[in-house]
Amino acid sequence: MKKRKTAFTLLASSLCCSLLLAEEKTVALEEIEVKTEVCEASSIGSEAVVNAKEIEVISSAELLSPYKAISLEAGVDIRTHDPFGMNITHKIRGKGDRNIGETLEGLPLKGIGPGGGLSTMVDIENVQSVSVEKGAIKADSGFGYGSDNGMVDMKMQKPSGKFSAELKQALGSYDFTKSYFRVDSGEVADMAKFFVSGSLTKADKFKGEGESPNRKNFAFGAASTSKQEIEWEVYGIYNDEKKHNYKGLTYEQSKDLSRYKDLDYNTELTGDSATDSSYYDRNRQDFQTYTILGKLKVPLSSADSVTFRPYFLNDKGYSYSGSGSNVIDWLVDHDTYGGVLEYAHIFDNAKIKAGYWYQEDEPPGPPTSRKLRDAATMDFVKWERIVKVNEKHTFSAPFLTYEQRFGQTIVDAGLKYLWLSSPKLTSYNTAGIGDVSYERALSQVSAVDFTLPSNDYEVFLPNLGVTHFLDDFSFVKASYGRNYNTPSYGFGGSMMKYFSAIGKDEALLQKMWGDLKPEESDNFDLTYAYEEGKFSAEATLFYSKVKNVGGTFYDPVLDYTYQQNTAEAESYGLELSGGYRALPNLLVRGAATYNHYAFTTDIESSAGSFIQTKGNQLPDVPLFFANLSAEYELDGYTFVPIVRYLGKRYVDVEHQYEVDSHFLVDLSVSKEFKIDEKHTLTLSLACTNLLDEAYISTFGASEINVKPEITYTVGAPRTIFASLSYRY
Repeated sequence: MKKRKTAFTLLASSLCCSLLLAEEKTVALEEIEVKTEVCEASSIGSEAVVNAKEIEVISSAELLSPYKAISLEAGVDIRTHDPFGMNITHKIRGKGDRNIGETLEGLPLKGIGPGGGLSTMVDIENVQSVSVEKGAIKADSGFGYGSDNGMVDMKMQKPSGKFSAELKQALGSYDFTKSYFRVDSGEVADMAKFFVSGSLTKADKFKGEGESPNRKNFAFGAASTSKQEIEWEVYGIYNDEKKHNYKGLTYEQSKDLSRYKDLDYNTELTGDSATDSSYYDRNRQDFQTYTILGKLKVPLSSADSVTFRPYFLNDKGYSYSGSGSNVIDWLVDHDTYGGVLEYAHIFDNAKIKAGYWYQEDEPPGPPTSRKLRDAATMDFVKWERIVKVNEKHTFSAPFLTYEQRFGQTIVDAGLKYLWLSSPKLTSYNTAGIGDVSYERALSQVSAVDFTLPSNDYEVFLPNLGVTHFLDDFSFVKASYGRNYNTPSYGFGGSMMKYFSAIGKDEALLQKMWGDLKPEESDNFDLTYAYEEGKFSAEATLFYSKVKNVGGTFYDPVLDYTYQQNTAEAESYGLELSGGYRALPNLLVRGAATYNHYAFTTDIESSAGSFIQTKGNQLPDVPLFFANLSAEYELDGYTFVPIVRYLGKRYVDVEHQYEVDSHFLVDLSVSKEFKIDEKHTLTLSLACTNLLDEAYISTFGASEINVKPEITYTVGAPRTIFASLSYRY
């Protein structure tokens, strides 16, 4: 029986690990690597880990994004906006990924702004595991722009201790092709082991003209060997991704998908600027991402160690988007760098960890430089905005965690204190500035339109959890923790539009900017889990109280839309998941989530009027969603059917408009052929959206929509994939 890392398995392993750490201080290095992974299980919040084998089985031939595998976890709502998983959004317990909530090796490499996320920056074949944290987030996790929407963390596939190689070719609908290779050196002179990998991925859009994606990826990794006491790792990734955007539908069009589901951007230029802003090649993105990250762990004694994990990332590129008679040319070139320093001490049946996280990064969020180009000719029209960033975003957070075992009970506690600062932004009058670089434009500006000062915030983030094992097969767990999201920094971009449309109102602008606050939530979980023989089950009751809810706010008095942190909300619900081995070769699994996530207050506008929101479910958050899957083995073939259900979602906060529920069915088949003891071939076939369901995947919803005039994204149609991989 293949076992996934359920909460029970993880916590049971954690208990065993505590015993080993307390009673066996001297163990082999290879064993330490395995135990360290399971020791990360905690009584804080709810966590599930999907390993590489399960990602491969569930994702099968269209193996591009890890999010398909974690989409089977209760409380996790994954939406794919293309057939290939290269454009996704994720919601965890109804909370969207406005501020990402993604890490790689626990490090927050990607921030807000355009460009691909971590899930598209890393080849999924290089991912060892994906973990999902829900509810309270551990103090030594949740770094980055926000943890309120849960955390998704990917672990890199470490360099192998033995020489190995993998070649893979995948083909599919819409001229999809992916070529991938990886070579691992094995241990070299007992000094190091390393890998190199690369991939080329291309596909046409499933509707309209253009490619999405067109992607090149290169990665390397190096690590210490089992002969070295000091553990070290370093990884580097280069990702070059181009893609044409999909055109969304209006609300009226979304209600008639039989007619409008294939509607997309124009395929020919007409010479009319107002029409050509909807030409497909005027709506595209091109970004290059470079990142390097590492880990150095130095044992000070059998019970003490210090770990340092630095990281750096650069995003560079542009995005085009049609607007009126123009094309907005959004220029991006920004760096992110930081590091996490930790000290750990093990004593008796306990472990304590003290650490510090620091990060600096440059905007976007809001954009600093955008040009307008004529949609027909792409000639320069003017600068839409020129903004000087006087300071960077900064994050500074000391943290402390403590774990203690008392018989059959494990207690976890943590504390993180976060200081964050927004950059000072100066918006300049763009008149007379030509088609020059951003740096040259800054040197030519003179008149200041307005200045938004730097704001400093402090957030206190405690957590506490207790797990008690009732017997060898079951446990109960209770936890509390506070999470955060950064303020709605997109407000700065909104204010630039506000300034252009309405004029200068310095007092109102400064008040609205000063009213921005980090979103905070207090989260409570109560879990019961049981696992014995053929059957496993888990149930979690959860509650979250959220203040300073961020979103796009329509002010009926100003007749203007801007981002703000003005609302309060709460969510409560139930997550159920389980598995049953009905036959020796048949494993059935399922998960269901009920989530009441609603406003607890009406929303006040800048002039004192109110939008009636109290008690209403937040937009784009289904009250109920579920999935059912099976893994059936026959004559060496593995069949994996998956059925997903997403309930009705409201478009606006006043519940006047809605998007219908839908079912999706996926099917994959795979078989491994052993050529000899060292060589294997794996053949995989997959079909996503098997029944070719027409549906709306997501829409341009913020938490505070009041109108239906937003963009509705059509979900991907039936798509077929096939892949063949060779491993040595």
